[in-house]
Amino acid sequence: MRAMKNDSVALLVAISSSILGGTAFVASRYAVAESDPMTVAFLRAVGAGAAFAICAWGLPGRRPARFARADLLPIFLLGVLMFAVFGWLFATGTRYIPAARAALILSLMPVIALALAAVTGMERLSATKIAACVLAAFGVAVALGDRAAGGPEAWKGDLVMLLGACIGASHTVISARYLRRYKPMPLTAVQYLAGLAALGVVLLVRGDFSGFGNFSPAGWFAIFWMALPAGFLAYFLWFYALTRIPASRVTLCVTLNPIAAAACGALILGEAVDWRLGAGLACIAGAILLAGRRKPNAG
Repeated sequence: MRAMKNDSVALLVAISSSILGGTAFVASRYAVAESDPMTVAFLRAVGAGAAFAICAWGLPGRRPARFARADLLPIFLLGVLMFAVFGWLFATGTRYIPAARAALILSLMPVIALALAAVTGMERLSATKIAACVLAAFGVAVALGDRAAGGPEAWKGDLVMLLGACIGASHTVISARYLRRYKPMPLTAVQYLAGLAALGVVLLVRGDFSGFGNFSPAGWFAIFWMALPAGFLAYFLWFYALTRIPASRVTLCVTLNPIAAAACGALILGEAVDWRLGAGLACIAGAILLAGRRKPNAG
């Protein structure tokens, strides 16, 4: 009974994480409209990176994690890939397409990660998993079929978000080996700081800091929301759930991202939602459910 209760709590935590993650798309849409993607990505990394660093090393009783020297460079590069490149792509994509559309494309990450794991030999690719990939691709095709939903430049946002989904999936697959060696909090803190450093270098080279002075109070709140509730807290809750229930059940909650993004986008930004988005979301939810299925004798 206690185990079932703990599983239910962990599932609710995963659901909360996914809903918070969905709101980040709306906050990004709002913030980017007042500034530029690079500035938004940098400020989000500052807030979330600081929170992870404090929890990893600043709290009483926390000892600095020791990383093997051979692991440092790949961990730094993964941080740059996820929290600099992906962070910039995330902000750029939300400039061109509605929040729900962006979230729908990124919800492909679990299926893309499955395909990458199969290609690299980390997982066996079964007929069921192949069907999941096909169903997910069909869902995205349906959802993005209405070009008018995102305007004449929607293809730019679609392409950027798809690239972001591939990068996020690659980060998930490659980071798995390091999550087996190190605790999630210090590992994510190091990666966030590496991404922050990379974004800072780009900003310095670019030499244009005008984006920092363009935010309204609501714009700064959007940055705060992206960095802490929809950034640090969402990641923290996600890792908590992953340590208590199977990854397949946690991953299924990703489908709540577009629902949260659609609801918040409609309420806050007045974005329209049509049947294509719902149909595409249903296909991707089914794909993730298929991908997470296990044979009865698999334990």
